[in-house]
Amino acid sequence: MDDRIAYCGVDCRPCPDFTSGKCPGCRATVWGDDPCPPVVCCTEKNIRACGECEAFPCAMMTEFYEESDSHREAYRRMLALKNG
Repeated sequence: MDDRIAYCGVDCRPCPDFTSGKCPGCRATVWGDDPCPPVVCCTEKNIRACGECEAFPCAMMTEFYEESDSHREAYRRMLALKNG
């Protein structure tokens, strides 16, 4: 998995925080007191992305994937990963 693609499937490259260096991406840092649920879940399951999970799309992520165009694109990316 490309380090610029988050565990949830979001492409970090268009994000101003990522491009300015404020955020190294979820694969390169630990989020401390407010960890991202997909990061925690994928790390615990030892998988590279939500699309590799047997429960994809799970209840936790279903609403997330409807929140924005970038999240809908992330869902399509993870669905493609799941379907190989």
